[in-house]
Amino acid sequence: MICADTNLVVALIVSHPSRPAAAALYEKDSDWHLADWWQIELANALRNYHRAGQLETNEALVAMDLGRSLIAPANTHPVDPIETLRVACELNISAYDARFIALARSFGQQLVTEDKRLRKACPADTLSLDEALATCP
Repeated sequence: MICADTNLVVALIVSHPSRPAAAALYEKDSDWHLADWWQIELANALRNYHRAGQLETNEALVAMDLGRSLIAPANTHPVDPIETLRVACELNISAYDARFIALARSFGQQLVTEDKRLRKACPADTLSLDEALATCP
């Protein structure tokens, strides 16, 4: 089981420096779990690629479908907003990031993320992609 940040899904589906490592982790363990708003975050990330001229509209739509196909619907989980706020205040992070940390905590896992700022703010609750690869059987 991998508690994944949306940035790992992005790395799987677009040209990204972390793509080989994300693909290797997914190959080792494709049981990725994400907080319930991950698809909106994915759409926003793909929109940013589009705005930067890195994806055409159709490519972004295909990438969105691909991303959605990689995560089983049962692996998208609601996160309690009260717990989200508690974690956000505890760790001084955004509520968006706190949703993923709260989800990982609920499973007794660390969040796998390439967000360096989030890893710095929450070292006990996060793993980098390389760390996750090193510890994944």
